[in-house]
Amino acid sequence: MSLTLVLNSSAQTNLTFRSNLLYPNDALSNIGGYQDSLGNEYALVGYESGLSIVNVTDPANPVEVFTVPGTSSIWREVKTMDNYAYVTTEGCCNGLQIVNLGYLPDSIQYKQWKGSGAINNQLETIHALHVDGGHAYLFGSNLFNGAAIICDLADPWNPVYRGYTQGTDIHDGYVRNDTLYSAHIYDGYFSVFDVTNKTSPVLLATQSTPTQFTHNLWLNDAGTAIFTTDENTNSFLGSYDITDLSNIKELDRVQLTPGSGSIIHNTHTLNDFEIISWYKDGIAIVDVSRPDNMIITGQYDTYPQGTGNGFNGAWGVYPYLPSGNIVVSDINNGLFVLTPTYVRGCYLEGLVTDTNTTFPLNNVVVKILGPSISKTQKSRDSIKQV
Repeated sequence: MSLTLVLNSSAQTNLTFRSNLLYPNDALSNIGGYQDSLGNEYALVGYESGLSIVNVTDPANPVEVFTVPGTSSIWREVKTMDNYAYVTTEGCCNGLQIVNLGYLPDSIQYKQWKGSGAINNQLETIHALHVDGGHAYLFGSNLFNGAAIICDLADPWNPVYRGYTQGTDIHDGYVRNDTLYSAHIYDGYFSVFDVTNKTSPVLLATQSTPTQFTHNLWLNDAGTAIFTTDENTNSFLGSYDITDLSNIKELDRVQLTPGSGSIIHNTHTLNDFEIISWYKDGIAIVDVSRPDNMIITGQYDTYPQGTGNGFNGAWGVYPYLPSGNIVVSDINNGLFVLTPTYVRGCYLEGLVTDTNTTFPLNNVVVKILGPSISKTQKSRDSIKQV
């Protein structure tokens, strides 16, 4: 049984703690969200034993209302479309789990889908997924060397297999307007596919990421920049200009606690903010309205037990509930409900030059008298500070 616990965090900026729901016997994985026809809000929490559906309409009093049993696994991902949730796991061997949420708050229905057509009854394990434009994109499955599998959701209860991408394993991905952005974690790059023809996707571009262990990625609101995460020690949130796919350019990279060894995990875009789960650092909000100068403007540490390298703490974050509340799945410490205050960054930008030669100076420290502000200058001669 889940319990409610108030847990104070050591790092809290522009995120207000509302509640914490423990899962004493299970580690959590990724998380989603849903609103029913009555306006109730739910966290869809992946945990070792399945999917936990938690009513978070009152953010101070989360209540688990249903559980959906699944293969025991520490990996579980969930995405929604209309009244349906789609759940994946690396636990063998039941393929894609489909949950009908349309009967909430009274009941739910669920079933397993193991493929149709050319992959009928062959789909067993799936690492992650994305849902967009009436299609599900399944990543890191037991088929096609882990490439993306594309399924038609015209009938959301009965998916239809359409095709797959050529190439290497895809760990996670993001889709908008028939363009698939894929994270190739073991190859250290992201790729861009045209998936207009679902039976024959076309590779358009590839780009390596800062520490070459590309875990996930998300497009900005304008569709001009993409943000990436590398799931390894001392990793970064990276940003890239993708307006010209023949000449993708890295714009910026940022760390939450530089030098600590901390590992970034999942990022999501909302109104030109990135909302990120960052394992032992908890979660962060980053102003990316200027993707060439990203500013961290919010943080909440869901894992006060320690810092640095390691796969503990915040696995997933879901920032899209209509209330604006954020739900976070912490592997060790359970479900958190937080209320964000989205604050734009401020900027002090310019050149620091040698008074004798007038040449620009890099890696200098700028100190502003008054408030305690100190920031190492970037090599592109830009200074930034919250």
